[in-house]
Amino acid sequence: MKNSILGLLACFSFSFAGVLEQTGAKIVEEKDLGDISQIVIQFPDGRKEVGYITKDNKYLIIGNVIDAKTGENITAKKYRELDKVDVSKVPLDEAVKLKFGKGTKKLIMVADPDCPFCKKAYQYLKNKDVEVYLFLFPLNIHPQAYDKSVKILCSKDPAKAYDKVESGNQLQVSKCKEGEDKLKRHILIANKLGVRGTPLFIDMQGHKINGLNIPELEEALK
Repeated sequence: MKNSILGLLACFSFSFAGVLEQTGAKIVEEKDLGDISQIVIQFPDGRKEVGYITKDNKYLIIGNVIDAKTGENITAKKYRELDKVDVSKVPLDEAVKLKFGKGTKKLIMVADPDCPFCKKAYQYLKNKDVEVYLFLFPLNIHPQAYDKSVKILCSKDPAKAYDKVESGNQLQVSKCKEGEDKLKRHILIANKLGVRGTPLFIDMQGHKINGLNIPELEEALK
């Protein structure tokens, strides 16, 4: 949970409405939950955060709100909804297509070729019935990942090249301008998807799965 709202309140001694006015933030959604109202606050940079206000408008609550009857994390559910991606706007034709089994299910994946969890994710997906739309996103902490990504995209068969790299083999491919240009597009697409680390998965409904979360991946591939 981000602490931006809490930080704002710590900096100002006047009303919550005054805080919103000072920062340019605004309430863009409000939902009546009974004893409290769930609000979504949008900041000038486009960031959205979730909070709760009591019926008398006396208290602003920041943190996870749990439904005592069902145990559902209402706050986490709302953030998941806010973080959804409009898959129709993702240029899937730019992706490296990896097909396993009949490719019945579809999944977007953002990966760094030297990310250990990406390698584990790849091995996991190879045993599933799924078509993966792969976008390469080399991280600065892996100094060889950029060159490997370019070489994969310069290969005649990028899917086979990616398999070779993730299997621990060397690519006998030279870097090319076309591959560098395509990698720039991959990175731009990944940034627009809001990638914060690798691997990142997105199902066809637009729900994100951050990291190698096997239970969530199993659910997405049902």
